Amino acid sequence: MTVNYEKNQPFNSYESEYMDTLRTLFNENSQIEELRYFLNTIYRYFKADNIKKRQPQVIVLGSSIPEELIYAAGAKPFWILGGSLGTVAWSDDLVPRDTDPVSRSMLGFLLNDHFDLGAAALIIVPITCDSSRKMAYLLRAAGKKVVTVDIPPDKSDPLAGLKWRDQMEQLAEKLADHTGRRLSKKNLVQATQLVETARKLMRDFIQVCRQKDGLISGALRMAVLNSYYYTTDLKGWCNHLRKLNLELLANRQVISAAATSKPKVLLMGSPVVLPNYKIPFLIGDIGLTIGATLDSSIQKIYASSSQHKASKRDPFFAIIETHYRYDCSAAYAQNEMLFQSACWHLEQGGIDGVVFHVLKGQIEYDFELERFEQLFGTATIPVFRLETDYQYQDVEQLRIRMEAFMEMLAHHRYREEKRAV
Repeated sequence: MTVNYEKNQPFNSYESEYMDTLRTLFNENSQIEELRYFLNTIYRYFKADNIKKRQPQVIVLGSSIPEELIYAAGAKPFWILGGSLGTVAWSDDLVPRDTDPVSRSMLGFLLNDHFDLGAAALIIVPITCDSSRKMAYLLRAAGKKVVTVDIPPDKSDPLAGLKWRDQMEQLAEKLADHTGRRLSKKNLVQATQLVETARKLMRDFIQVCRQKDGLISGALRMAVLNSYYYTTDLKGWCNHLRKLNLELLANRQVISAAATSKPKVLLMGSPVVLPNYKIPFLIGDIGLTIGATLDSSIQKIYASSSQHKASKRDPFFAIIETHYRYDCSAAYAQNEMLFQSACWHLEQGGIDGVVFHVLKGQIEYDFELERFEQLFGTATIPVFRLETDYQYQDVEQLRIRMEAFMEMLAHHRYREEKRAV
């Protein structure tokens, strides 16, 4: 199915939101044919008529669950990540107005008069903060079948691994009861191979984008990676990403020096989720480039349970231990994996500044800010804290502040280049 993004059709506020984002992404690089598949994948996920027809077996709020277990149980995860201002409005009568926009968007997606989603699904709610616990309560009160997963907040606690294992064993039992398929060793190995193929291709895609710097925008790169959470056919998605990697490598388009010389920023903190891409678009509009992204959904790309010897003996424990080790969601009192990943990006180089994105209400990320300011300060890399929500009224105010940040980066780069002469 190919979508005509140029055709004018009447959309309600929810549909116009994702269509506006897709049009912008499409217009940024319409000449690379294989990119259309990933935009179409996102379109099919958000389209209201498609949602009404879908009856997913398993729904996951956020990305802090090892999806291999769901695939091994014979189901496909239907991810709800937030990101939609339209669904935020649908939750107005459910939660206080100052609830963080991700929680409001998730609840609005599930509890509204427009979709009939989750009627027969098992809804998995990882407990990463107080809001997620309250979401689970509201969903149960609405008659949904909910299972919560408590994530131990301190990985250094000797009992944390045992607590996590216990949570995952309970989840595995509930998944098997719900789908009627046992999580056998064979099923777990097959699921691991499928997910790790996708992750390897995403890592390859990131590397190709570095080699072909300037060929596609940071926002478009983020959308391709985000589309992993919106596909209903992961094998087919992998085949198309493999083709896209080859197409990008073979592309002989000459990239101008101006496109590759723009200051590059690391975008980290609260995950930026489709369709609300106002921050990536704004970063590109003012003349900056997103050199890399660091958040809980992107970090999963680098997790690999097949690298560990335990995978040969028990794939279940290899999956859950790898996920817990690599997870850098907001659940942790001290987010060591997020810090280690930031150190890795610092070592890789090529970052002129850091945009530390904080969604209003997600104060868990603010607890980490001082450490990152100190870390990047050792390399004289400025950190810009950007607080916002899913509304668009603050765009011009953010633009002014970010333009000042860009000028500081340009001045800093000029000073470093002059010093090197």
